[in-house]
Amino acid sequence: MHRHFARKGQGPYPQSAGAGMPEAVDPFLGTSRSIQRLRDLAYKVALSESPVLILGETGSGKGVLANWLHANGNRSHEEFLDLNCAGLDREFLETELFGHEKGAFTSAFAAKPGLLEVANHGTVFLDEIGDVDLQVQPKLLKVLETGRFRRLGDVRDRFADVRLISATHRDLARDVREGRFRPDLFYRINIIVLEVPPLRSRYEDIPLLANYLLRCMAPQNELMELDGSAIDALCHYSWPGNIRELRNVLQRALLLAGSNLITERELHFFPACSEEAVTLQSAPDLTLRELEKTHIASVLAQEFGSVQRTAKRLGIPRSSLYNKLNRFGICNERF
Repeated sequence: MHRHFARKGQGPYPQSAGAGMPEAVDPFLGTSRSIQRLRDLAYKVALSESPVLILGETGSGKGVLANWLHANGNRSHEEFLDLNCAGLDREFLETELFGHEKGAFTSAFAAKPGLLEVANHGTVFLDEIGDVDLQVQPKLLKVLETGRFRRLGDVRDRFADVRLISATHRDLARDVREGRFRPDLFYRINIIVLEVPPLRSRYEDIPLLANYLLRCMAPQNELMELDGSAIDALCHYSWPGNIRELRNVLQRALLLAGSNLITERELHFFPACSEEAVTLQSAPDLTLRELEKTHIASVLAQEFGSVQRTAKRLGIPRSSLYNKLNRFGICNERF
């Protein structure tokens, strides 16, 4: 049986392996008003059975919050299964969600239960639900309204009792208006909406977050600290990649640090993602080639080197993006 278990360490917060560190991650680290509002609302809805829609930018901690909602809900003793829908084509998404029967398509050599079936009585977390294919959306709506679905290639209905938690960085209301997302599914999944604030709106939380992440990632029994210059640099960066980018910056700093004290010298940010990134307004004297190169590098950095997701955001085939990367000398591995 192929199961899609939630993967530890894939979110913006690392799972601690050090002695004495908590196993569960607190998605509400900080003292800012925005994170306190999120905490208060999350505690109110944790025990609800209603669907939850989590809004927030890439890397802001939506998956961490989804894990917390499950762990503090009525279904905490059951499965928590997740699927990132970004970039998945219709056929693959359908078989992942609903499963398939043997012979349903050419490579279906054996029957396979889908995520909804395996997660029966538990929680399903669909990340980037805004990317779900329009032809799959009514089937997902049917599960939410009736609990019934069919495996691909099957003729009988199956039943699943799951709590749906979904997340997106997209403006789903705009997608509904522009015909990219079904309004009936939109109104079904956004009964409870939780919005995770971007890191740039909660600078006062950065020292606490940075020190927590550093303790989690540091080698066991080794105490790592950030000096004043490092804290100041972290608090003056725009963090387009949010907490996930903060984690990556600190992870590189750990590798570069020559002692237990991390200074500003060990911090390296993504220049293509910073506020100094070139735009049409800020650099009108650049050539079209230079603007294209800068924009591609910026989007690639925001997608952390994923050519598939970058090509989708740019609206071009992956083969075309690979050609542009080679032509401009951009290495996606550095992101």
